Amino acid sequence: MPLVVSEAEAAALVNLAPRTLQAKRLDGTGPAYVQLTKRRIGYAVEALRVWVAAQSCKSTAEASVKARGAV
Repeated sequence: MPLVVSEAEAAALVNLAPRTLQAKRLDGTGPAYVQLTKRRIGYAVEALRVWVAAQSCKSTAEASVKARGAV
């Protein structure tokens, strides 16, 4: 697997629509990204793994707290 994947590939890897991933990047809630060129965004595979792990919840109560941004 490459070190950096395209926005579309990253969205597929984390099971989100590309537009959702874009929105998360714009509001600062998404995974860290790499500005490859002026017009091209990439995501390091390791950054995607770290971000997904940070989204993990052990209960629905914890998930609702994260959704409100309190954590």
